[in-house]
Amino acid sequence: RTLATVNGNRVYMAGGELNGDNGAAFGASPVQFVSTFRVRHAFISIGAIDAVAGPADNYLAEAEFARMVLTCGENRFILTDSTKFGKRALIKVCDFSDVDVIVSERPPPFDLAGKLAAENVRFDVA
Repeated sequence: RTLATVNGNRVYMAGGELNGDNGAAFGASPVQFVSTFRVRHAFISIGAIDAVAGPADNYLAEAEFARMVLTCGENRFILTDSTKFGKRALIKVCDFSDVDVIVSERPPPFDLAGKLAAENVRFDVA
């Protein structure tokens, strides 16, 4: 709602099953909906990020949605917090090569920082 009221923004919302925990909607319908867009910046969040396993999530529908969002963006971002570093989750979201920038409030641990540098993924501390 806030985005729709400033700067002439246009806001689109995907349908699907509403998750009561976080207010997001996931499922086949939102994945199909988002696949029709091409955007300058694509942002996702994840449940875990490990130097070996990569970005992952514990919920299949969320991982599928995030994966599709990344394919739609010219600049692809993961927004996460440091509690996700070194964690593994059940479903792989993407490879590091599918991401341009990862943003968190703290620098990544040494092994993850090395993997990101090797994959040319920029890391920003916000």
